[in-house]
Amino acid sequence: MTPGRRAAPATEADVERVESSYEALNGRDIDGTIGVLRDDAKWVEHSDLPEAGTYEGVETIRGFLEQFLESWEMFRQEIEERMVRGHCVLLFIHLEARGKGSGIEVDSRYAHLWQLDEGRGARVDAYYDRDQALAALRAAYGD
Repeated sequence: MTPGRRAAPATEADVERVESSYEALNGRDIDGTIGVLRDDAKWVEHSDLPEAGTYEGVETIRGFLEQFLESWEMFRQEIEERMVRGHCVLLFIHLEARGKGSGIEVDSRYAHLWQLDEGRGARVDAYYDRDQALAALRAAYGD
């Protein structure tokens, strides 16, 4: 987003595009997943998540997602709840997955906070803790 400019509120169509990116990832369609991101997007996996780090630019995010998916024999995300405040979309997600080599089953919940600019993801922050995600939404939106 341009410094000093407040992003326009997310429309229902914007939110639906963001949500469809999760279905794309479930189908291992990386192009469909990152198609909703700005070229200069930032993706932040916070320190309580296994892939902690900051990924800047859509091609770096592509690499992160490709490597992440390589770990899973089975991978399925379901959006259980969403909150929209202005340009921010907070999604609470249920993940069921099975490790490729280990066969370990994962059943987990986490959140993604999207900050949209002109309908595209400018920043995505991933949180394992629901309260941290809600606090981040309040901070990003200005509640």
